[in-house]
Amino acid sequence: MIPEEQPLYEIVEKLEAAWNRYDSVAWASLFAEDADFIHILGGHFQGRDAIEHGHRTIFDTIYEGSRNKLGVEKVRFVRPDVAIVFLRTNLKWYLGGEEQEGQSRPTLVAQKKANGEWEIVAFQNTLITPGGPTPDMVKKLTDAHPIKGDTELKK
Repeated sequence: MIPEEQPLYEIVEKLEAAWNRYDSVAWASLFAEDADFIHILGGHFQGRDAIEHGHRTIFDTIYEGSRNKLGVEKVRFVRPDVAIVFLRTNLKWYLGGEEQEGQSRPTLVAQKKANGEWEIVAFQNTLITPGGPTPDMVKKLTDAHPIKGDTELKK
């Protein structure tokens, strides 16, 4: 890691910590007021308030009791004040009392504000499915998930 990447790694650490505390306010605080967030099923949250509300919903339902591990795979600076961060996550959660495990590959775009702090302006989460998603896997996830892929939440 080069020194310029350190603040971006810190954002990822804060995201992980907020998830594992089920703290939707702390999670959303890392995003720009007008950020865009595409969740794992393709739903689009527009704005920090919608991101907070969406995460409060999943922390209280499908991902209650979950544990998420986020790791940085690559950082790419588009400009000194704009970076793309490629992540890999490992999420353990429960469905019907049985532990489930899934991996995803989120991509976030961050910008440096005038005060030098970084914020997330866009986040796209993609489920990793070995060999492609099975119909059973897709059905299980979409049936249990409280926020469907066609959902659009705005601030």
